[in-house]
Amino acid sequence: MRFLAIVILFVLAPMSIADTWRTDPITPMDERYMENSRKALNDLARIELGRSFGESRENDLRLIQTLLDRKLVKGDETALLQGMGIILGDHLRKDHNLKWVIYIDRVGRSRALEVPLKDEAIFPVTQISSRAAVGGKIDVTAIYTRLEAEIARAKKKIIVR
Repeated sequence: MRFLAIVILFVLAPMSIADTWRTDPITPMDERYMENSRKALNDLARIELGRSFGESRENDLRLIQTLLDRKLVKGDETALLQGMGIILGDHLRKDHNLKWVIYIDRVGRSRALEVPLKDEAIFPVTQISSRAAVGGKIDVTAIYTRLEAEIARAKKKIIVR
């Protein structure tokens, strides 16, 4: 009996250590939050710079960089900074056929982009805000390029089920 208990312990222990996560569809409340974030950021860009988001990916990345470089969005303005990440994510979604989801793990829930059929998600929403919060230098184009590389890596992954 003792031997059986030890065997069961060794079999089940790695399963309890593994990070469990799941994705759920984006909720209407999350969609509203994301839309409000886009609108607030677009309003700021129109008021301060006389420019708008939505023309092209290159324009949007430059516009985000300008807002950051001119310090029109500060490191503690998390909602606006995450709005920038949402705009990055919108372009990644369109360019790479991804979908917005809610990623839930032991830490909590996050808005993420799911790579189809790959059990992978990327997290563009916090890419800018996490760097700005610690006063780091932010290169928006480099962040976007790195996220594209992560997507390419995930798409090459072979998943055995």
